Amino acid sequence: MSFFGFLIKKRFYIHLGLSIILTVILFFIVLQFIKIYSNHGDTYVLPDFSGKTLAEIENDRYDQLYEFIVIDSIFDTHNPKGSVVIQNPPAGSVVKQNRKVYVTLVAYSTEKVEMPDLIDLSLRQAVNSLRSKGLIVNQLQYVEDFAGNAILEQLYDSEVIEEGSIIEKGSGIDLVVGLGQGHYAPIPFLVGLKLTDAIDAINKASFNVGNVYFLDGEDPEHDRVYRQRPAWDVSGQLFKGNTMNISLRSNLDFDFDALIQELKPDTMYFSDTTKIIKPEF
Repeated sequence: MSFFGFLIKKRFYIHLGLSIILTVILFFIVLQFIKIYSNHGDTYVLPDFSGKTLAEIENDRYDQLYEFIVIDSIFDTHNPKGSVVIQNPPAGSVVKQNRKVYVTLVAYSTEKVEMPDLIDLSLRQAVNSLRSKGLIVNQLQYVEDFAGNAILEQLYDSEVIEEGSIIEKGSGIDLVVGLGQGHYAPIPFLVGLKLTDAIDAINKASFNVGNVYFLDGEDPEHDRVYRQRPAWDVSGQLFKGNTMNISLRSNLDFDFDALIQELKPDTMYFSDTTKIIKPEF
C-alpha cells in the first residue's frame, strides 16, 4: 500500500486523533504539576516579624506559609532575647508560599566584657572608657580628696571590681570620685540632645542621671531632651554628685531649633556672678 493510500484510511485519522488527545492531556498534566510545584498565583505580602520570637511566629501560624531559617544572632539590649531584629526578604515583600525567610535573632546569652582599669583617670576619661566597653555609669559618689575629678574606686554591685573582671555588657558601674577644691560644677546644656548623649554629658559634668520622662513615648531614634531640671543657666552651678532629671520629646513633632534659640543666650555672653542652683524634684 502506498503512503498516500494509507493517509486516506479511517484508521490513520483515529490514531492521529488519539495522539493529539493524549498530547493535550499530557501537556495539561505537566502544566498542573508545574503550577502546584511553584504555587503559581499563590503569593503573600510578607509581614514585619521584628520583635517577635520564633515561638510567637509559630503561634500565629506563619510557619505554615514560610520556612524560617536562623542565620545569625546578635547582642541587643533594646529587644527581647530570641526576637527577630533582621529579616530577609524585608517586610512588605511579595513572596510565594513556602518562601525561605532568613532571620537574625537577639542572642539569648548576654555578651561579656572585661572591666577596664579606671583608677586615677579623670571622670571624662573614665566615662569614655566605660562606654567603649559597653558599660554605663550607675552612680557617681563624690568624697573629700585633693585629686579633684579623679577616679578613686570602681564598684560593681557595691563591691570593688578589679581590672579584667568579666561582667555582662550593659552593667552599671559606680565611681568614687575625688572632690578636690571645687565642690560645684557648671550645669550642662542638654536640650536637643539624644538620650545617650545627654546621659554622657550629665556624667562628664560631674552629675548623676535622675528621672527620665518620655513625653511622646519611647523612640531612641527621634527622642531629644525637651526639658532639664535643674534648668541650664549661663552662670548656674550645682554640687557635684547631684542628680539631673530630663524629659524627652520626639523631634518629629517639635521644633527643637527654635527651642534652643529661645533657651540658650548668645554664646559671647559671660557673667562674673556665679549662681548656685538648687535641684528641683
